[in-house]
Amino acid sequence: MRILYLADSYRPSRSACANRTCVLVQALRDAGHDVQVLASTDSLIGAPEDYQPPEYVTFFKTYPLVEKTLVNRLRNNFGGAHEAVKAAKRLGDFDLVVCTTPPLLLTSSAVKIAQAKRAKLVLDVRDIWPDVAYEMGSFAPNSLYGRFFAHEARKAYAVAALVASVSPGKVKKLKDRVPNGDVILVPNGIDESLLDNENDLVLAEHLRLGGSPVCVYVGNIGLAQGLGTLLDIAKARPAVRFLLLGDGADRAKLQERANLEGIGNIEFCGTVDARGVYTVLKRAAISYVPLVSSRLRDSIPTKMYEALACGCPVLLAASGDAANLLDACGLGKHASPEEPDALLAAFDWLMAHPFSDEERSAASAWVIENHSRQRFAKLFVKEIEQLESCHA
Repeated sequence: MRILYLADSYRPSRSACANRTCVLVQALRDAGHDVQVLASTDSLIGAPEDYQPPEYVTFFKTYPLVEKTLVNRLRNNFGGAHEAVKAAKRLGDFDLVVCTTPPLLLTSSAVKIAQAKRAKLVLDVRDIWPDVAYEMGSFAPNSLYGRFFAHEARKAYAVAALVASVSPGKVKKLKDRVPNGDVILVPNGIDESLLDNENDLVLAEHLRLGGSPVCVYVGNIGLAQGLGTLLDIAKARPAVRFLLLGDGADRAKLQERANLEGIGNIEFCGTVDARGVYTVLKRAAISYVPLVSSRLRDSIPTKMYEALACGCPVLLAASGDAANLLDACGLGKHASPEEPDALLAAFDWLMAHPFSDEERSAASAWVIENHSRQRFAKLFVKEIEQLESCHA
C-alpha cells in the first residue's frame, strides 16, 4: 500500500507530533508499506546545518513558528495548509492519506489531497479542536474562531474512513462526530527507544543532579501546561530545587514572574535531547506533569509516560484519563490544577515518602508492558490494513 503521512512536524523535531508520528510511520514501513512523509519546515527549526532528511520525507514550506504569537500561528497554519497541497501534487498517487492533527487546518489539506488522489482518509487526532481551545478558555463555541474551527472539523470527520485518537475520553467524544468511519484508540504510551539511552554524566554534573532531591519539569513550556502552578509550589518550598527543561511561549513570562517574586530556587535550564531527558528523569525525585485546566479530562501528557518508564515519581496536576492512568501505575500523586493546597500537599507527601528502587522498577516495567507506543503502533497498522482489505 502506498501511504502519504501528513504531519505538522517530523524528525529532526522532538515535538509531541514528531515523536508520535515517527513511531507510527516506522511501524507502517516495517510492515512493508511505501510511506511518504510530508511535514512542515517547522521540523527543521534548530536542526544541524548538515542535516539530510531520509529519502521518504518531504518538507513543505511554511512561515516559521519561532515566536508563537496569534498572528504567527495563523500565518503558519494557513500558509502551511496551502503549501502542503502543492507539495503533495509532486509526490504521485496514494492509496491512503493519513493526517495527524492538530493543527486542525492541516486536515483541510488532507481532505483535498485525498479527494484529488482518490485515496481513503485516516485522521490521527491527538487533540480535539476546537474543544481543547474551549477547555483552555482560549475562545468560546459561539465565537468566530469557534464556529470556523468547528466547521473545519466537521468537514474532515465527514470524509474520514478511520479516526484514531490517543485516550479513551477522546475516542468516546469522537464516536458521535464521525458519521462514516470507525473510531479507534491508539494511545501514545512510552517510546521504548527512550530507554535505550545512556546517562549523560556531563549533563548530570552540570545540573547538579547528584545532590539534594530535585523536582523537574521536562517538556514544552506553553499555554496548555499551566506552569504557574509549579512556581507556586517552588515559592512555598524554597529549600527544594526546581528545574524546568524545555522552551515555549510561556518561558519568558514565567522567568519574569520568578524574578519579580524572588523565586530563586527555580532554574530554567533550556532544552535537552532524548539522552538528556532520560538522564534527568532517572535522577529526579519528582517529575511535575501539569495541564492548565481540569476540564482537559481526556488529555494524557506524553511526558507522564516518559517519567514513569524511567521510574520517576509523578506529581500530576490534572483530572480524568491522566489521573486514572497514574492511579493504575501507582508511582505518584495527583490533584486538580485549580486546587493549589491539594497540589502542595501531594508534593509534600512525595518528598516525605520516597519510593524504593523496587517500586520504581516495578512501575517502569508496568508502563512498558501496558503502554508501549511501539506495540500500539502495530495495532494501528493492523487497523489500516483491515481498512484497505475491506475496501479492496
